[in-house]
Amino acid sequence: MVVPADEGLELTPVVSDAVDSREATVRSAAVMSGGTLLSRVTGLLRVTVTLAALGFTVVSDGYNAANTTPNIIYELVLGGILTSIFVPALVGRAKDRGREAQFETANRFLTIALVLLTGVAVAGAVAAPWIMRLYLGSVDDPIRRVQEVELGTFFLRWFMPQIVFYGLGAIAGGLLTANRRFAAQMYAPVLNNLAVIATMFALIAMRGTTPPQVETLTLAEKTLLGAGTTLGVLAMTAALWPALRRIGFRWRLRWDWRHETVRQLFHLARWVVVYVVANQVAYLIIIRLASRISAGAYTAYSQAFVFFSLPHAIVAVSIFTALIPGMAERWTGEDRSGVRDLFSRGSRDTMIVMIPAAAGYVVLAGPIVALLAGHGAVRGVELPILARTLAGFAIGLPFFSAFQLMTRTLYAMRDSRTPAVVNIGVAVVNIGADLLLAFTWHRGVTGLALGHAVSYVFGSAVLFVIVRRRLRGADERRIGVTIAKTLGAAGVTAAAAFGAAAAVDIALNVEGTLGRLIQVTTGVAAGVLVFLACALIFGIHEVDEVKVALLGRMRRGA
Repeated sequence: MVVPADEGLELTPVVSDAVDSREATVRSAAVMSGGTLLSRVTGLLRVTVTLAALGFTVVSDGYNAANTTPNIIYELVLGGILTSIFVPALVGRAKDRGREAQFETANRFLTIALVLLTGVAVAGAVAAPWIMRLYLGSVDDPIRRVQEVELGTFFLRWFMPQIVFYGLGAIAGGLLTANRRFAAQMYAPVLNNLAVIATMFALIAMRGTTPPQVETLTLAEKTLLGAGTTLGVLAMTAALWPALRRIGFRWRLRWDWRHETVRQLFHLARWVVVYVVANQVAYLIIIRLASRISAGAYTAYSQAFVFFSLPHAIVAVSIFTALIPGMAERWTGEDRSGVRDLFSRGSRDTMIVMIPAAAGYVVLAGPIVALLAGHGAVRGVELPILARTLAGFAIGLPFFSAFQLMTRTLYAMRDSRTPAVVNIGVAVVNIGADLLLAFTWHRGVTGLALGHAVSYVFGSAVLFVIVRRRLRGADERRIGVTIAKTLGAAGVTAAAAFGAAAAVDIALNVEGTLGRLIQVTTGVAAGVLVFLACALIFGIHEVDEVKVALLGRMRRGA
């Protein structure tokens, strides 16, 4: 599959005010949203097919825990640095010294990543049994615990090379973002998803849709799962290199790791490491808590999070990515009001999507889960648990997106300490809320999702106060008015979506994939139409501005 070229995007990271306008930001976000939409649609299909092949079983828990581990280790070692402060650093380097200096910096980090992460991958493969005991050692049933750890160890040894690919891909994506070439990195994950989908279909062809058991899973089937999943990550990373060549970049090994740019970046990164460690410690505890609840509980938690993150990934991440270079440039130029304007714009554009999306998830969680997960090895009794978990996550969706925007705003200001300190508080609140909701109040895996929501309500409130003080105002009146109007529209939207889905259920007595598809499509369509009507009535002008920019782009064939 060919990754679409970044036609029509600016090559230079130093942009004029005209280019860095609202319309330019939305156009960039539109390019990214298109790629991210395709990526997330195939991602949903990946989740659906994976659940159909593995179900909510010991096998699925072992597979998912092992597949998550390379991401966790990568983030701990290097990922947090690359995804947070690398882009602002590259933007500043190009502005101060030119593009060649920017490319030299990228080459240094590619070399560091290759050497460091290869060593980590080898060490992780050797230490796989101990790593999996750390994650899955809280399982009460000793037989299930041994099975999950042994299976997870096998998978983890296949998955550890992913760490290298993630690191190289993150640097490549950061360089493309700094040069305003967005499309390739948004479309590349499609290749990863397609590889995993093909892997799961192959597994279904080999053994059918009976829920797999550890005792009956053959070596060939386990190898298929391990190799197919890792090849997908390799394909995703390799897809970025043609786009890098189009901007004139050539990868050359650079061993001058004591260069000033490397030292400066790692100096800034020390607090990013604290941020990432807080996240991963919290996630480790969540995995152990979920493993104590029941077999398949961690799978329910992790897959519900995939569904939950869809609107954030399609819209919010695209908006953030389009804004970060402009924020970093304006902060470097001591244009505080310019950063404030971009922050306000990003906040309002994000909330007009995240708030109605959260409302829609809460009222349509059951039909959505039945459509996407009610196949193959998944049993009907497991669907309500997954639906409640999704609804629990959804309550926190606007706060989660707001927290991520404010974190990136502070990174653009070259402040990595504040997000790290606040994130420690978020992790503590998350763990405390999980223990209270999941075990004291016996809400199970749904309680873990609600704990996630509670933690980001806390975190977004704290960060907003800090960002407002740092920017000497955050245009809070405009943001507040937009949020208030959007909340009103979202309430009407949720009622319309729920009513439409219920009407379809009554009329068709929904059963099977086609009936569920009609029910979900009708509910979502009713919600979108009603929200657009409410936006017109309530005067949510951000919706109009986004529509105008998107339609203008389509008319120009962009």
